[in-house]
Amino acid sequence: DRILNAARAIFAHKGLEGISVRNVAARAGLSPMAMYRHFKDKDALLDALMLDGFDKWERIVSAIKARSPMRWLEQLCEAHLEFALEDPHRFDAAFLLPAGAARKYPDDFASGRSPVIAMTVARIEAAQSEGLIAPLPPLRIALMFSALVQGLVSMHRAQRFSSDGEFRALYRAAIRDCMSSLAAKGKRK
Repeated sequence: DRILNAARAIFAHKGLEGISVRNVAARAGLSPMAMYRHFKDKDALLDALMLDGFDKWERIVSAIKARSPMRWLEQLCEAHLEFALEDPHRFDAAFLLPAGAARKYPDDFASGRSPVIAMTVARIEAAQSEGLIAPLPPLRIALMFSALVQGLVSMHRAQRFSSDGEFRALYRAAIRDCMSSLAAKGKRK
């Protein structure tokens, strides 16, 4: 825990460039050799940071209690926004860190290695069974949602919106537009 906390703090203040076994060991009050007893190398440390970010994300998503699959998907997108804005370093560790253990589309997601994508696919399938979402492959729809929210957050981070309020409004409008465009024929608003 001490090593992971040290790595989180360095990542938060110095980004990926600051992460090294030597820097993390020093911050944790350990020798670099002691670090190697816990983490094989820097890649293992990056994997641990990524998994820590995903652990938090999975807890957030598991707390969504909406019964309606469409409402659940809306709340998922809102949770993504709040995670990105409220805990940006853990968000970055989960979604942007070049970690070797990162899950890869499509195989890892199709096989259920991502609990969040599995929950998302289940809600998409439920919405499809209710005739609310077009009969496209559910995993592909989940990827579309992921790409949309990731892309918008990345644009916000690059200061491509005139204000935080404008970003939030456009983010929510884009989610509504995406959901509307995926609605089954006859269900589009």
